[in-house]
Formats: sequence, C-alpha cells, structure tokens
Amino acid sequence: MRRLQTHQDIRTRRDGFTIVELMMVVAILLFLIATSAFVVRNIGNKAREKATMANIIKVNGLLSQRIQAFQKLLESKRSDKLIQPRLSSKRGQLVAELGNKKYYSLTDPVIEILVRKDLFRENFPQFIGDSKRINSDMDIKAGVSPGTAGSLGTDGGISISSEYLYFVLTQYDGLGIAPIGEDAFNASEVADTDGDGLKEFVDGWGRPLRFYHWPSRLFRPFGSGIRRDVAGAFYDGLPPLPTSSSERDPLAVDPDDPLGRLDNENSRSNGLVQTLFNDSASYYYDTDPLTVFPCEYGVLDTYSQPLIVSAGEDGILGLYEPHDFVNNGVLAQPTAVPPEEGVFDNITNHNQRAGGR
Repeated sequence: MRRLQTHQDIRTRRDGFTIVELMMVVAILLFLIATSAFVVRNIGNKAREKATMANIIKVNGLLSQRIQAFQKLLESKRSDKLIQPRLSSKRGQLVAELGNKKYYSLTDPVIEILVRKDLFRENFPQFIGDSKRINSDMDIKAGVSPGTAGSLGTDGGISISSEYLYFVLTQYDGLGIAPIGEDAFNASEVADTDGDGLKEFVDGWGRPLRFYHWPSRLFRPFGSGIRRDVAGAFYDGLPPLPTSSSERDPLAVDPDDPLGRLDNENSRSNGLVQTLFNDSASYYYDTDPLTVFPCEYGVLDTYSQPLIVSAGEDGILGLYEPHDFVNNGVLAQPTAVPPEEGVFDNITNHNQRAGGR
C-alpha cells in the first residue's frame, strides 16, 4: 500500500507545470514573437529600400537624359535664340534689381554663364522662386487653384521639390524637350501625399523624395570650408584632394564655370560677382511675385550635381528642405556639421546603394 500511494503521489506531482516552467515557456514564446516581428519588419524595410533604389535610379536616369538634352541645346546653334536676347538684358536686370550701375561692366563670358544658370534654374525648379512659368503651368495642367504649385500645403512643403521634378519630367515641354508622360510611373512610385492635387515621386515608405538642383551648401556648408565628410554621406566617390598645391580642388570648381571666369571677374570687379552668389546664412529671393530677378545663385566656386534623396527608413533627411530659403535649404544646407547619424541610411542618386555615379 505504501508503494502504491507513493507511485500515485509521484504521478500527481508530474501532471502539472510549476510557475517557473510556465514563465520559461511564456518567455520563449515572447522571444519568438519579438524575433519574428523583427525579421518581418526587416524584410519589409529591405523591400522598401529596394523599391526606393529602383525609383531613384529610374528618376535619375530620366533627369540625366533631360539635362543632357538641355546642355546639347545650349551648345547648338539654336542656343543663340535663347541666350543672345537675354545677354543684352541681363546687365540691365542686375542694375535695376540690385541698384548698382557697375554691373554694366561685367564681361560677356560672365554674363553668359549667369544666363545659362538662369535657364537651368527655370527649367529644373525646386521651389517657388525658380520659375513663375512652371508654377503657372503646373496649376493649369493639374486643374488646381492658382498659387498651389510651390505653396507649403498640409505637409509644410516637404513634397514641393518632388512635385516640380515630377511635372518637369512627365508633363513639361520647355525648350522643346518632350516629356515622357505620366504613364511611365506606377502608383507605388508616384503619389499625392499632401492632397493638393499635384503628384510627386515617393520612396518605398511612401514619403516624398527631395530634389536639389544646386546642392552647393552640401559641399561648402555655411560657416565651413569644403567638407568631404558631409558631402560624402550623400555622394560616393568624390574626387580626392589634389596632390599639388598648384592644382585646384575639384570640389572648388563650379561645373558651369570650369575655367574660373566668375572668380577672375570677381577679383577684377572688387567682389561684384560675389554679391550674386550665396555667402550668407540665408538664401535670398524676392518674394514679390512681380519681380524679374528671382534669387541668388549657388555658392561661388563650388562643385554641385543635382541631388535626389530619400530620407530612408528613419525619415531623417539631415538637410533643410529644398524650399527653405531662410536656412539655405535651397542649396542643401545640412542641419548639422558633421551630419547626424540618422542620415547614413539616406538613399540618393549619387551613392552606391542607389546605383548612382
């Protein structure tokens, strides 16, 4: 009888789990759930990242084609009809807007560089101060209220530059360069995130891409010299420092002025050219809609190439917005120098992750 009772007692004790065992099982389940959620989220973010890369590569390819067509046009005989009439009026424009008759003394090659910059800015705008014609065309073609293009909207202006880029590539036929049409993009690549009736390119997280046509403050942030560490977060494969003191730093060369005519003219005119370029904490542009002279140029003697950028998974861009002229955002002024850690997941048309060159 004793053995039987002992056997039953042992069986009774083995039928249940202790609290410790239950807690261990719960802990294992929670761990598995958390791990699964992390894996699923990671897979989802990788897919969004790939979608972002693909869209940026696609948009960058079309933008590059359009810029090349624009440059070929300016090098052709047809450019005379575009440039020559503006050469004769540019000096008068500068004098009228800036109130200094010394601008009449600027040489023809310098005035031509400025006119070419004007044409580029007008045909590849990123904020409301760049092109009144495109502002108007966007409103008309989208069937929205006048003044919608370039306005801050419900998202505080985050989508503005991407709206301009989308319109220029898909619908605008400026300078006789044919657009590709809206059907070139699908619903995952384009959206109207702020509900203003104007579409913009988006990344894999559904956020607007940003576009900077002259991101010169990324290479030479306000208050700093040339910063490869800052630009390197957005541009891979930047040219190295020259090995000889007689060579110019490639990042101190304006792509529109490889011979340094602007700098030479600036020295000859005692700093007259510098007043047209951005050397301040803010980017000047005349908010008067009737003005002819729109805004400053980029940073004098500074490299830049058009930048298309996604803020990545964390949504941290690390730059002031492309419409922000108060903080030099128009020229891609970094919000921190060196850039904050969050920008290193950014995907651009000039880094390896996006397949840029």
